[in-house]
Amino acid sequence: MKAKKLILILAILISINENLSAWTSSNEGVCYTMDTLVMLSDDIIYNTTDQMYEVDCDIIILENDTLKFLPGDMVIFIGSAGPPTYKIGIIIYGCIIAEGTKGQPIHLGDPETTFTPNSGYWWNGIEIINTSKNGESILKYCTLRAVTHTDDFKETAIYCENSSPIIDHCTFLYMGTGSETGGCSALGIKGESYPIISYCTFRNIFRGVAIWCNPYGFQDTINNPSPLVYGCNIESSVQGFHWPLCDYDHVVLYGGFLDNCYFGVGSVFCDTTLGSPIDTIGDGICNTTSTYELQPRFLLVDGVVNPRSAPLITGINENETEILPTTSKHIILNNNYPNPFSNFTTIEFIVTSRISNINLMIFDAKGNMINQLVNNELFAQGKHQVNWNGDNVSGQKVPEGIYFYKLMTGKNLLVKKAIVVKSKI
Repeated sequence: MKAKKLILILAILISINENLSAWTSSNEGVCYTMDTLVMLSDDIIYNTTDQMYEVDCDIIILENDTLKFLPGDMVIFIGSAGPPTYKIGIIIYGCIIAEGTKGQPIHLGDPETTFTPNSGYWWNGIEIINTSKNGESILKYCTLRAVTHTDDFKETAIYCENSSPIIDHCTFLYMGTGSETGGCSALGIKGESYPIISYCTFRNIFRGVAIWCNPYGFQDTINNPSPLVYGCNIESSVQGFHWPLCDYDHVVLYGGFLDNCYFGVGSVFCDTTLGSPIDTIGDGICNTTSTYELQPRFLLVDGVVNPRSAPLITGINENETEILPTTSKHIILNNNYPNPFSNFTTIEFIVTSRISNINLMIFDAKGNMINQLVNNELFAQGKHQVNWNGDNVSGQKVPEGIYFYKLMTGKNLLVKKAIVVKSKI
């Protein structure tokens, strides 16, 4: 067993870059905090004067391990200054938990870095690869700053490949390309990845986009991932890929269902166009395009509903919709099917042990409960299915749009999304 683990570690290190330094986790089910990494690596220290962790190596978390940041943590990666030179970052094959709070956010990246030449240190961001399929990885109230990469296709603050983390109340700012020919993205999403991105702000991204689905291979209209992007502010300082003047370029590309989002254009305009209809067939083909004549903000995404005419200030504009991971120790909530749907859809969940007090409720995009399909019922161990006819508690059909179905079991709350479309008949 020890030999297999050693081979795995060596293979990962070689695949990244055999010349770069890295600290690699044990692959033994350990949860590491920054304090524990300070004790384990000479390349990670805590600067007591500036009250921040200084990292001078890649941090690699293997399959069975977890990296946990605590509220108020401030981490600076000091490998090099200014793009496009060598950077260091975080690579996750296991799990990352970074749950800050509104009063104590987590800061990742040099707080002094701006677009001023050679200001501060830049880093490679976070790669989450082949893990967290059901939202086990969470980044909440995090600020990711000054991110770039020497790989044209991984110039992202968070890169998700076959991974579906929860990214909530995070801020992405002061990003730049590490290549003279490419561009960057705050979120790069590839493969079977369906992250939930809620209440995030994208600001000051130079020659780059907010969200780029399927960054390898560029546009793949059949197999693109489709994240849920809800309540996000994409400001006018997110420029887009093109050069030299790209204030009017697209900033969300090739996938994603966008609900209740603000798209800034220039200094006084916003893009509130809905574009083409959403994917009513459910075949994954991305076809929605911004129709704002001069300054389109999104291209070939899965759908856009409820575009905002002003930025959303969370906790002030309206009540927030709570979005949580979709699996727990005792129950698994699967994707509904078909989705999108017009007449009915089937919601499936698996009980792994005998549980009482199961509730299954439908909420609209503003967090209002519109129907209750299961009310405090007992389910035996095994697979169960419940149909929803796209109606409210009075039996009336709900408007087309995005809805959340929430399954509650005692202290557990599991959430997924359903999309209602107009019937073709």
